Amino acid sequence: MKKRKITVTCIFLSLIILTAIYTVVSAIKSYQYDMDPANGVDILEGMDAVLTMMVGGFVVFYELDLFCTVYYFFVKPKTAVRSILNILSNLSLLLVFFNKYYKNIFEEDVIAPLIVLSTYVILRLVYFTVSTQNDEKCNIN
Repeated sequence: MKKRKITVTCIFLSLIILTAIYTVVSAIKSYQYDMDPANGVDILEGMDAVLTMMVGGFVVFYELDLFCTVYYFFVKPKTAVRSILNILSNLSLLLVFFNKYYKNIFEEDVIAPLIVLSTYVILRLVYFTVSTQNDEKCNIN
């Protein structure tokens, strides 16, 4: 049990650190390219670096959420309610990320992803507030 805990934590910690480093390095390279006078002057110089940091931040956020899910399923005691909430929250977060590629899922470009993101937040809040003592009868172990 302890070996599993350490393994899962080390794998996700290294993944998150590598993603953060890659994001920062990519943003720095993008900023240096934008600030080079040979590439011309643009009114939005440096905006690519900001967007790179934002996308990298969202990826790190999803990796943290995935860590919580994997840690729950591999290490913590499982209950039916928490397992369902965990899976549903991850699916809703994936729907937000895949909205860009699958436009036919959502009719609106801005409102629907915000609704799904708020659904994710509500599911995560419920997940963290659900008491494990109430669900001892539903133990899945």
